[in-house]
Amino acid sequence: MKKMMKTLFVSIASLSLMISAKAGELTVNGSAKMTYNATSGQNVDNGIGISNELNFTASGELDNGYTWTYSMELDPASGDSGQANNDDTAITVSGDMGTVKVCVSECGNNAKYAFDASAYGAMSDTGLSEGIVYPDDEGSHNSLQYHSPELPFGTTVSVSYGQVKLDGSSSNAQGTTSGDSIEAYSVTTKPVDGLTIKASYYDKNDYDDGLTNEQQLEDGGAYGAKYSIGNVTLGYGKSFKSPESTTAVSDGTVVEYYENTGISFAYSMNDNLVLSYTKEDSEAVQRTSTNTTYDIEMTSLQAAYTVGGATVSLARTDYENIGYADGVDAEETIVAVAFAF
Repeated sequence: MKKMMKTLFVSIASLSLMISAKAGELTVNGSAKMTYNATSGQNVDNGIGISNELNFTASGELDNGYTWTYSMELDPASGDSGQANNDDTAITVSGDMGTVKVCVSECGNNAKYAFDASAYGAMSDTGLSEGIVYPDDEGSHNSLQYHSPELPFGTTVSVSYGQVKLDGSSSNAQGTTSGDSIEAYSVTTKPVDGLTIKASYYDKNDYDDGLTNEQQLEDGGAYGAKYSIGNVTLGYGKSFKSPESTTAVSDGTVVEYYENTGISFAYSMNDNLVLSYTKEDSEAVQRTSTNTTYDIEMTSLQAAYTVGGATVSLARTDYENIGYADGVDAEETIVAVAFAF
């Protein structure tokens, strides 16, 4: 870890000696999306909503050919307070030597959805909480990252070090008094036309809180591939997470790791209409078992139709064994209209 941190800081120091900034430009982008969500099998009403997330981006050039960007998202606070928060911020400096990023609760490089070709979006990232345990990544921390320039076969590599998440943290901000740090790595390659392969891995360093009862420290990773040929896209991927545990993993009720497997298929009927089928299974693996867990299974059919600057989407997803519990099932139907700007 010390060697990785030294490399990151040397890269930043080298850039700071070579560059001076010029005035940049500010842009605002995002999407206006309306949704109607109908869920059965859960004790909730149907929902009508409008997303209201904005992304402010400033960018400019440096006098040595490097470029810089600053981005900040304006998100609504939870509840009905009407308050908005400035979070998910990042400063990026890019050039021939690669890209250096400083990110606050942003810039995740997780490959857990690298296989997903869904027309509307990942079915585990909607209003329904299905309980799948995915690997973490540096996007849930405040992190310092280095991304390589493009290598042969369209390959890029990233290495990151992150500390405990502090939303909206300002310059000179102190860190929290406790929490595990993270080291994360990812690689993306495009060896042939139409094929993209991505993999990621992380491990967490145990915070020195004086306790020595950890039997297993957290780590995890994912890999996925998508191949597009003509109007067809095929995807396959797996992700894993070994959670931190203070109980021996040989205990019959302790999950040693979670394993998720996904397949995805998309077909573009024309330039406007995309149809997709995606299936994902999640297994809670115990070394020994004195109790029973059940695999979570999700199956989603989706369609997206783009006309002008609007995209109309329909997604129907069936969930089985939510939270790894037998017979806890649900169905979710989402109708969405999005306008990008």
